Amino acid sequence: MAAAPRSFGGGPAAGMPQLAFPRPTPAVKFLLVALAAIHVATFVLFLAWESGYERGVGPLRLEPAAWSEGFPIVPVWQLATYGLLHSPIDILHLLGNLLMLYFFGTMLEEELGTRRFVLTYAGAQVAGAALFLAAGWAGLLSGAVVGASGAGYGVMIAAATLFPARIVYLLFVPIPLRWLALFIVVVTVFSALVQMKFGASGTAHLVHFGGIVYGFLAVRTGLVRKDPLELLERRRAVAEVERAQSEEARLDELLVKIQREGIGSLTKREREFLRKASSRR
Repeated sequence: MAAAPRSFGGGPAAGMPQLAFPRPTPAVKFLLVALAAIHVATFVLFLAWESGYERGVGPLRLEPAAWSEGFPIVPVWQLATYGLLHSPIDILHLLGNLLMLYFFGTMLEEELGTRRFVLTYAGAQVAGAALFLAAGWAGLLSGAVVGASGAGYGVMIAAATLFPARIVYLLFVPIPLRWLALFIVVVTVFSALVQMKFGASGTAHLVHFGGIVYGFLAVRTGLVRKDPLELLERRRAVAEVERAQSEEARLDELLVKIQREGIGSLTKREREFLRKASSRR
């Protein structure tokens, strides 16, 4: 899978698709390294001490039963930790998620910036978890789930929604992102329905679907462009300007009072304000 064809040696691509490997963006690079490192650590633990692996990793999986049994005290940390883990014996699951994150995550982070990308990634992961938990509580599914697929699918669909006409190469076949995304959505919905009808298949398709829905809606509603931290910083800056303007106006009033009545006319509170305002100048 690649973005657009590249030409080497200064000439045209001569009609032949060339694999383009983008340089990982900061958040994508961190996630790739973190997911791979965590998998290596859990795999070593699994080989060396399987029972210890189960005791250590078990509470970190997303498990609907754990949420219903202990309600209202729920393992909220699972919303984050389940996306950091992968089955120690299913390396293809991890590799697929890493590739999806590498290509589509880099594309999305370049467009949105690091902080907005991280918020989109996290939002898709939580949305996938929420749908899986809801299905578990409804008795449609059982068991626990791990993997970054929900976040990865959300990132991929968000990128496809932002850049529907962008061409990617899948096994050297050029495909517009919109058609690749549509194919993935159809397969995911079909697989999720089959899974709910006939039971677990080893793949949490509802987590994928939750991420897909979030990625699409986040772009359509403009949510991917919003940054709560930036909004808070902007409000803080506005409040600081308003505070400075208010302080300046009050200081002018006190100076007029001193000129008219003398400094002895100031109250203790007014003197304290005057002292603090002078120290800030």
